[in-house]
Amino acid sequence: MNGSTTVGIIANPASARDIRRLVAEGAPVTTNDKIGILKRVLVGLGSVGVERVLSMTDLSGISGGLQALADRLSARGWPRLDFVDHEITETPLDTVVATRAMARAGVGAIVVLGGDGTNRLVAAGCGDIPMVSISTGTNNTFPRFVEPTVAGMAAGLVATGKVHAGDVTARAKYLLVSSGEVSEWALVDVAVTDMDFVASGAVWDPAGVSELYLCFAEPGAIGLSSIGANLNPVSRSAPWGMYLKLGPPAALTVTAPVGPGLVRQVAVASHELIEAGGSRAIGPGGGVIAIDGERMIRPEPGQETTVTLMAGGPRVVDVGATMARAAETGVLVGPPPRSPGAHDP
Repeated sequence: MNGSTTVGIIANPASARDIRRLVAEGAPVTTNDKIGILKRVLVGLGSVGVERVLSMTDLSGISGGLQALADRLSARGWPRLDFVDHEITETPLDTVVATRAMARAGVGAIVVLGGDGTNRLVAAGCGDIPMVSISTGTNNTFPRFVEPTVAGMAAGLVATGKVHAGDVTARAKYLLVSSGEVSEWALVDVAVTDMDFVASGAVWDPAGVSELYLCFAEPGAIGLSSIGANLNPVSRSAPWGMYLKLGPPAALTVTAPVGPGLVRQVAVASHELIEAGGSRAIGPGGGVIAIDGERMIRPEPGQETTVTLMAGGPRVVDVGATMARAAETGVLVGPPPRSPGAHDP
């Protein structure tokens, strides 16, 4: 099977289930919800000629539910559905392993269901493969809200080459965090917290954040990036990001939606733009560092930790631009249907 007719699907079973759903007003996205979204993605993929889908495997019922539906009449028109064969750990490692398997299989695009954390894991392993992200997580700044049917069509158009990827994809920025031998990268934000343990907790309260680094800050988003967005917006395409020093002595206060149904007055001491390639050291006295909302790095005492804004991250498909390009080139337009009883000459 030609890899260009295959699309990968990553559906994180744990997305939209962290503590931010308890402290805010966001509703969980259930397994059935995710299966419903993927059914629409598969219809979109099949409609533009994708022949095969390679999907992540899980124990929560997503992959099993899809497999049970694949033989039904309602699945007519879906691509052939295969699953990555790997040991399931029910940890983020499953996303990493599945992404790498899809890269080895030569998929033409990867559709991602999840939030910022899921997309970060996929981006770290997908290399040059275009990503189409559908928001189903709690932290939903990197993935955009998009109708799954259209997202599937856009992914399929790029994967099959009916729309040239170079015309409708852009490289995302990312923040590289280096602390001794440890390095991680964020697609949205890096937060220096006052916490002294990593665990697996999410960061949702800006009162516990002393420094904030942003790849972009778009108005209309929720999460920590909304602080920067409501102060000095930075687009995804801009060749710079933003640094904010939070807390006293406050120079100003920003009203920001830091979670669904959760608005905070955030004290900002200072802020400045960071050029791509620019690096700065995290100030002394900081605690655990959160990457895209998840506490991940605890620097050793006296160890220098730097944050660098990098260009050349994952290739992200612009769904709207893809569909517009398809319309311009007529790839979705065919001859009129044949009349009943018509015969070839």
